[in-house]
Amino acid sequence: MASQPDYDVLIAGGGMVGASLAIALASTNARIGLIEAVPQQAASQPSYDDRGLALSLSSQRILAGLGFWEDLISRSHPVRAIHVSDRCHFGCVRLHAATLGIPALGHVVQAHALGEVLLKQLSMKTNIDFICPANVRSVHISPDKTQLEVVGKDGEQILTSHLVIAADGAHSPIRQSLGIEVDQMNYGQTAIVTSVTPERSHKDTAFERFTPDGPLALLPLNKDRCVVVFTVATNQADEYLALDDEVFLFRLQQSFGRRLGVLRQAGPRKSYPLRCILAREQVRERLVVLGNAAHTLHPNGAQGFNLCLRDIAGLAEILIPTLRAGEDPGRRKILNRYLDMRLPDQKAVHRFSHGLATLFYNELPHKVLLRNSAMAMMNLVPPLKRQFMRRATGLYGNQPRLVRGAPL
Repeated sequence: MASQPDYDVLIAGGGMVGASLAIALASTNARIGLIEAVPQQAASQPSYDDRGLALSLSSQRILAGLGFWEDLISRSHPVRAIHVSDRCHFGCVRLHAATLGIPALGHVVQAHALGEVLLKQLSMKTNIDFICPANVRSVHISPDKTQLEVVGKDGEQILTSHLVIAADGAHSPIRQSLGIEVDQMNYGQTAIVTSVTPERSHKDTAFERFTPDGPLALLPLNKDRCVVVFTVATNQADEYLALDDEVFLFRLQQSFGRRLGVLRQAGPRKSYPLRCILAREQVRERLVVLGNAAHTLHPNGAQGFNLCLRDIAGLAEILIPTLRAGEDPGRRKILNRYLDMRLPDQKAVHRFSHGLATLFYNELPHKVLLRNSAMAMMNLVPPLKRQFMRRATGLYGNQPRLVRGAPL
């Protein structure tokens, strides 16, 4: 008789995606292992830095369903309106939460705040082994279990599991070691992330402005301050990072305009190259590729992490009944149900984010006319605006139970 694996589910990657899934699955009596290379409190922890995350209404519902939105809401700021514009052109769309009869379209929270809440939740779950710092050296998948060679502070060890989740980032070592191919595109753009204090109140409004070099977003971080995502050509990114604050703010002001008055007090700057990476396989027998390892998207519309949270909600919806019943969660037929549920949403979000990158970041006359006419029409036709808002908030299509406000 074959021995029982060490874990029911082993999750490689303890960032926002892996930790959220582990917490979701901990509601069962399953044995869960969470492997992370970088300690959560380390300054080098990439998942929990100072970036501002724009959490959609669907994400808020998911986090509430997982039990930790209450810990996060006091550290977030509501987005009650969104203003979208095309630099130097007439196109403009204004979106308001009141149009959908809701108090906010989403919230902005810094990644490190979410990380602290996740770490607190992890520490409260007795059936999660947090294996950190540790790296996965190799993965072997056999018909009845997975086997991971892990190297950590206690040396080398072999861990076995019914199911392994590869949530180990855009350049996923597990995905690569298993020979899963990807489709990818380098957009030639780099997002510079910082924060500023505008002269005028943002009035709980998120601004997204399309420029020839990429999107420029100002998101309300608190009452007085905004997160900035300033996209520039990659070959100019080092120059922008090296500018003194006064010159950087001048260039930012040139791109954004004076809608919020003078922009002051630039915070520290970090850069993130923009690319699209799509795994050609997301499930195999005893394997799920999740988060940025499955799909890394252009940040148009801030859809990436929100899509990942909906994937987590969908996977938990499939796995939790299986684990509660004491059944094997690594069977392909179970994992296929997850993929069938989530592929339509994934494809729609990719088409949206990539389509905006194709349409907006050039000055060809026919594309300028097309996009600005479309924006003007959407702004003037309420049904089109409501449909767009439902998509932006993740409230469309066949979404997981948590998005619909139903318990797992």
